[in-house]
Amino acid sequence: MTAPRFDRLAPLYATLEAVSFGGRLQWCRTALLADVADARRVLILGEGDGRFLAAFLAANPAATVEVIDGSPAMVALARRRAGAAADRVTWRVADARHFDPPGPPYDLIVTNFFLDCFEAGELAALVAKLAARLALGGRWVVGDFRVPAGRWRGLAARLALAGMYAFFRLTTRLPAGRLVDPNPALAAAGLTLVHERRRLGGFLAASLWQG
Repeated sequence: MTAPRFDRLAPLYATLEAVSFGGRLQWCRTALLADVADARRVLILGEGDGRFLAAFLAANPAATVEVIDGSPAMVALARRRAGAAADRVTWRVADARHFDPPGPPYDLIVTNFFLDCFEAGELAALVAKLAARLALGGRWVVGDFRVPAGRWRGLAARLALAGMYAFFRLTTRLPAGRLVDPNPALAAAGLTLVHERRRLGGFLAASLWQG
């Protein structure tokens, strides 16, 4: 499967997000920072331009972080945004589907607006592979879109998601064409949902899972 190309959007991504959602997506990324303030060995996948990473490094001065992102341009932006704290980060430009994380297990995995990039089969395989790299009692933060309950809210969410997927398929060759709920894959991998915060009527969800 061809990897999506986010390089062309990297310089505009923050602006596009601000126009579309204001600060709500950043709220979703950072809503659970206080819950993971004690994390020490951290894996972040699909970090993008570094806005979550910068907030996490500021809130957690003892953590070391490994960032995996398929876009060199996004990694360059994230590195600049991390500033002096960038020396606590290992940067890897790689396709997460084919990357085998080295070293000891992680006590925290973070996937903000990342799992929505995969079709169902790839998502299940990726979640299972990553969950196997969590330490005993390790946690996983997921910030992403959800289709909320309720006829009208659900319809509005599906229409919004259809537009977003069409845009990203056109501009980045994103292989996924619809949102796949990651919760069944996370549960199948042995994780339990312990905390969740939502906004926009449930359209945005920040979830904390634990092994």
